[in-house]
Amino acid sequence: MRLIFVANSPSPNTVELYNALHRRHDTEVSVAYLSRRNAKWLDPSFPTDHDILECRNLSPFPSRVNTAFCPGLLLRLLFKERRARIIIQGYSNPTNFLLILAMSFLRPGADWAFWGERIKKSPKSHPIRFLVKRAVISAISRSRRVYAVGQAGVKSYAEHGVPERLLRSLPYTKDFSVYQSPETTHDNEVIVTTARLVPSKKIDQLVRVFSDLADAYPDWRLNIIGDGAMRPELENGIKENLRGRITFHGYAGPEKQSEIYAGADLFVLPSMHDGWGMVVPEAMAAGLPVITTDAVMAGRDIVRSGENGFLLPPGQSEPLKAILLRVMRGDLDLEKMGAAALDSVSAYYPEHVSEDLVADISTGWRGRE
Repeated sequence: MRLIFVANSPSPNTVELYNALHRRHDTEVSVAYLSRRNAKWLDPSFPTDHDILECRNLSPFPSRVNTAFCPGLLLRLLFKERRARIIIQGYSNPTNFLLILAMSFLRPGADWAFWGERIKKSPKSHPIRFLVKRAVISAISRSRRVYAVGQAGVKSYAEHGVPERLLRSLPYTKDFSVYQSPETTHDNEVIVTTARLVPSKKIDQLVRVFSDLADAYPDWRLNIIGDGAMRPELENGIKENLRGRITFHGYAGPEKQSEIYAGADLFVLPSMHDGWGMVVPEAMAAGLPVITTDAVMAGRDIVRSGENGFLLPPGQSEPLKAILLRVMRGDLDLEKMGAAALDSVSAYYPEHVSEDLVADISTGWRGRE
């Protein structure tokens, strides 16, 4: 079975799935990257062990993936790779948008699928965005399969009119074993978070809530992993008496993250939106209960409130404060919740996800072998 993915750029959310598919004896995998770099990741040198389809980008702004225009790739996928199963990831650039329309209307019945995060509603006051999304929804409804990132994504596409028979969840995945540590305990009195320090992640909210509780629970500490535009503001706003208890670690790779997680009791991500939120299963793989919001798609899929963490409404400080108060008072069995968190991520390893994907393509696409 030949599979071709059309992706924006190498991503820690997807590269290991491609690699896992490439290692299988029953699949031949190629990935067409419209850009080889993404400014969102400080270290984009992911191990791309899979085959890469080179494509010439004729955009006047080649460093901006949302302007990527690769006519040679379009022609190759439409006319040369007719026996391949093609999975198009997203529609936010001209190449993917045109490929979706062409596959839908020029090659009806072709073996292709769409894979993307949930579709946000565009108001009719933005007619171009509204019309683009309507065109995409109409086109992908003619595909063999629509893969959404998580069950929340599945619900989103269904609400936009994509037939439910086409919908499946295909979560982002990676090898989480690096985060597991035999040294993890739950008596450190440490809360940890990992996020880009930008307004949407609401780390400022977490800092405020922790600061409100800190005087009553002087042994507890907060570790913040990540960097971003808000870091100076966050650091400067910390009360003098808490400067030794709130630590900013900056950007950290998986190995460093694992060390910090091993000395923590609880992971918190109060984000206003995450298309997936890979830090959630990463923390759970470290045996940490997770507090996050129902605006984080991984949280909605994996977190079960009271069992392996808590799912809270986004943007509200009081529910977060109430849960952290229970944690600091010792009202919750964090060790039991951490063990449940670890069990919860087993289905999200690349080998498991790739197995499910190949099985679905083989039996659900009704395509050629």
